[in-house]
Amino acid sequence: MPDQDTFIPKLGRSRQAECPHCSNRVAMSLRNLRWIHPEVKHPGSPQRPGQHVEEQVWSCDFCDMAVVELYSVDRLPASGSKHIAGKRVYTFLSRVWPTQEPRAFSPDAPEKVRDLFHGAGRAEAAAAFRLAGVGYRSVVEAICKECGAQGKNLHAMIGDLARLNVPQSVIDGFHEARMLGNDSVHDGLEYAPDEIADIAGLIEEAVLILYVQPAERQRMAATRLARRTAHKAGVATPAPSTP
Repeated sequence: MPDQDTFIPKLGRSRQAECPHCSNRVAMSLRNLRWIHPEVKHPGSPQRPGQHVEEQVWSCDFCDMAVVELYSVDRLPASGSKHIAGKRVYTFLSRVWPTQEPRAFSPDAPEKVRDLFHGAGRAEAAAAFRLAGVGYRSVVEAICKECGAQGKNLHAMIGDLARLNVPQSVIDGFHEARMLGNDSVHDGLEYAPDEIADIAGLIEEAVLILYVQPAERQRMAATRLARRTAHKAGVATPAPSTP
């Protein structure tokens, strides 16, 4: 997602973004755009200051699939003129295609962490990015408390994770989520969709390290123990499947 204050779309323009079709972070190219509301009464005439909604069609340079987005466009008066539009300010509204779905989350994470993440994900899917930022910060706080981290505030609790042998990459990611959430709730700063998605990805990586991988190892250990026990008891067990 480009900077909303400076983004002026031009056909063929590229941006870096995560493709919702192939899930790769690649170049996306602007293929089409059209003014969809309100109706243009005099096409081709100089635009007046005001506001309209614009549809933009981007395609992934890797998988060639299309992404359709809506933007609110504020047409500001040109310097020295009250009747001709100059600079435009673009604000992302929603993704029309493919449909934005809340992020899936591993069932190995604690229930409270899952609930908070799903709530933040629903806000992200609805393009309520400030709310999503606050929500993902809450997820980090819940994980810190669940891990037993101590501290008088979230900054201190995240730092205390080092005492609990949490990898530094997870700690750094949690600080990123904390700062984004603080900006959202205290300063009213709305980050771009890709920036929110990156924070969600950092939390998903942390959950993989803290919950999913240990749970998988426990399940595999339990499977080996059951096989070993059955073998010693002379009970036949199915051979393990080959990936």
